[in-house]
Amino acid sequence: MRTRRAFTLIELLVVISILALLLGIGATQYPKFLATGKEADTRSRLQQLSGLLEQYRNRTGDYPYSQLARYGLKAKNDVDEGNEALVVGFFHKDYDGERIPEKYLKNQDGEDVADKNVTIHGMPVLLEVVDAWDNPFVYIRYDDYGKESCYEFLDADTAEWVAKVVTGAVSELTGGFYAKESYQLLSVGEDGVYGTADDIASYLE
Repeated sequence: MRTRRAFTLIELLVVISILALLLGIGATQYPKFLATGKEADTRSRLQQLSGLLEQYRNRTGDYPYSQLARYGLKAKNDVDEGNEALVVGFFHKDYDGERIPEKYLKNQDGEDVADKNVTIHGMPVLLEVVDAWDNPFVYIRYDDYGKESCYEFLDADTAEWVAKVVTGAVSELTGGFYAKESYQLLSVGEDGVYGTADDIASYLE
C-alpha cells in the first residue's frame, strides 16, 4: 500500500518563498498593466469620438462648436468650454444622431451649469467627456484653433487640478495647424499634464 509523503519544512519554505516572489513581482508590475489598460481605453474612446464626430458632420454639415456662445449659452466659467460645447452639440434637442455614451461623461469643473437648457437633459448641466483617467478631452473645432481656451487637468504627481491655457496644435513639418479643416481632440495621458510625450491626439493617431 502506497503512503502519501508529507512536505518537509524546507519544501514548504521554498513554496512560500516562490509565492512571495511572484506576489512581489505582480505588485510592482500591476501599476504598469493598469496604465497600459487605461491608455488603450483612452485610445478606444478617442477613436469612438472621432467616428461620432464624422457622423455628426454628415448629419449637420459641420462639426460641433467649441464655443458655448455659438449655442446661445453662457456659463459660470470658461473652464473646459470646448469640451462642454462638444457635449452640448451631441445632446442638443435638435440633434437626432448617435450620442456620446453617458458612461464617458462627468462634471469635472465644479458642477458647472449654463444659463438655460438646450439639451435633452433635464437641467442645463454642462458635462465633459473624459478619458480613462477622468481628465477632460481637449476639443477644438477648426475655426477656434487660434483661440485660447482654459482646461483643468488632474496632475498625477501632485494629485491637484491644474489650469492650462491651450490652443490648436501646430505641425512642425508644415507650420500650420494639424487637421486644419476639421478638429483637434486630445487626452493629456497618464501624467495629467498637457503638452508632454504621453499625450494622445486624434491628429497623430
